Amino acid sequence: MPRKKLERKKDYIQIAIEPDDKAAFDTWCLANGITMSEIIRKEIAPYIAKGKKLLEGQS
Repeated sequence: MPRKKLERKKDYIQIAIEPDDKAAFDTWCLANGITMSEIIRKEIAPYIAKGKKLLEGQS
C-alpha cells in the first residue's frame, strides 16, 4: 500500500547569483554529491534555532 504524501507548507528563499558563480558552485556540488539546498539549510540552521528561541521568548 503506497504511503500518503506528507503535506508540508514551505516558504522559499531566493538569492541573486552571477551566472558564472552559479556554474562554478553547481560544478562543485556535483563533484561533491551535495545540493545547494543542503548547504544552505546546514549554514542557516544555527540562525533558525536562535530565531526560534527569540520567538519563544515573545510568547
